Amino acid sequence: MNKSNEIIDHEYVLTEELREELKEPLGLLIPNDKLTYEEIKRHIDKSDMIITVGDATTERLIQLGIIPSIQIVDGREMRVKRALPLSKMENQLKASNPAGHISREALRALLSATEAKKPIRIVIDGEEDLLALPSIALSPDGASILYGQPKRGIVIIKVNRASKRIAMSFMNRMIVKNPTDQ
Repeated sequence: MNKSNEIIDHEYVLTEELREELKEPLGLLIPNDKLTYEEIKRHIDKSDMIITVGDATTERLIQLGIIPSIQIVDGREMRVKRALPLSKMENQLKASNPAGHISREALRALLSATEAKKPIRIVIDGEEDLLALPSIALSPDGASILYGQPKRGIVIIKVNRASKRIAMSFMNRMIVKNPTDQ
């Protein structure tokens, strides 16, 4: 069984301890007042795949003229319902993902999106916040993952062995449920 199948065959549930740890940026934080096309492009320039997690982050990149390869959105911003970002897409997937979870359904959608024609959007019924972690774990080296750091800016993570190790470390410290668990 390959590593991707190992990851997507489980469900992950956030613990309170990890919730606190994940409040810190996992990568480079670009402050809101420095969010320009040039600044973001400088850090994602050689990426073959750009994945955004969150409606505000996705919308900001689109406004700057950068179309994410994979957009993971839930129609909410800071827990308040909002319109989905406007963007041209090849396809759209839907998945359910409860708050504080990384569901098997969301993981399967993410894996499908990495292999599908881009740009593609995954619309999450629930909450997409934690999906930056499996985005790092399931993306090819060289991809860039961007997510919002509330009231602070956008975090950029380059996918490589080190960032995959960190993402998997967080996921493995969650409550991991196997398909046979109830």
